[in-house]
Amino acid sequence: MSNKLVQKLETDGLALMDTACPIELTEVLWNTFQHRYEKINSVLDRKKIGIGSHAGYEEIVQRSPGRWDIPITPEEFGIDEKKAIWWPLISSVLGETAEHSFSGVVFSEPQSPAQHWHIDSPHISATHKPAHALNVMLALHDIPITMGPTEYACGSHFLTNHLHNQSLRPEKLIYQHAETDPECLVDKNTLYTSKTYAAELLQGSCQIFDDRLLHRGLANMSKTNRYIAYFSYRRKGYISNTHFESQKSLFNN
Repeated sequence: MSNKLVQKLETDGLALMDTACPIELTEVLWNTFQHRYEKINSVLDRKKIGIGSHAGYEEIVQRSPGRWDIPITPEEFGIDEKKAIWWPLISSVLGETAEHSFSGVVFSEPQSPAQHWHIDSPHISATHKPAHALNVMLALHDIPITMGPTEYACGSHFLTNHLHNQSLRPEKLIYQHAETDPECLVDKNTLYTSKTYAAELLQGSCQIFDDRLLHRGLANMSKTNRYIAYFSYRRKGYISNTHFESQKSLFNN
């Protein structure tokens, strides 16, 4: 694994894979998602669903208005993650015993607004530690800027530590909150300034980022849905679940 990518994750909290995933893999993921979504959509219009993981279902969550998350395991996708091109980077940072946390597909509808900045899990020590969790974002099709790819605040994983900066509130960092943005963090630490990054993606492009990094899906200003598969990993022994908190199923009467 390239030391450059490991270093990028350490310094920026974000690494861009040099090699794209095979198109055949994106097609496998897409076909599995389509089959799952058809089943979900057949009953979704008869159910109420709010915003956030606690207001959703085991099968689907609305992360923000018009932005949906459908969990699908690697086994359901029919893939071996440890043979994926991103696994050497995951294991280099989290160790060979790194564990799968979540995976699935997130998609945003046309005209869905940009998300608020947020992290996916909090720091676990007041002293900055190496990443305890990483996320892989994989474009299932070409995604121009108008479709709203993910935007990242590079280096913000150094600033989102609520255990070090007690003026921060973890619930405002994890659950999307209008007051959370890179600038408010920089004001409390003048030693580091976050730079935001967002770029168009080609089908098969991979972005890997630290769970503590501020990020957000940009507004989808196109006329079609934007689809991204994701695979999340944690160090062995680390436990945190702010992704899918609902205990109810769409398919229970």
